[in-house]
Amino acid sequence: MTADNLTPAEPQAPSKVAKGRRFLWMLAGLIGVCAVCGWVSLGVGLYLDVPKGTRLILAVVAAVATEALFWTCAAALGVSVFEARKRIWRRITGRA
Repeated sequence: MTADNLTPAEPQAPSKVAKGRRFLWMLAGLIGVCAVCGWVSLGVGLYLDVPKGTRLILAVVAAVATEALFWTCAAALGVSVFEARKRIWRRITGRA
């Protein structure tokens, strides 16, 4: 067996799962940028003493973007959020 007989293995294309996870992480990055911008805009709004309605809108946008970031990261990690919440709730209530 010589080095001439050896052929390099063909590179395998990423699986659909890997592509899906890559997409979820890219989406999480985009949503993370939106969440940071939302919180920064809320801080700027508080600093500029904007009206109460505008503050409420800024807070809701920041909170929704943060929640979307958490759910997207959980999906990208493959974490079953519902099962984790159920276990936490059982531990808190003492029904574990």
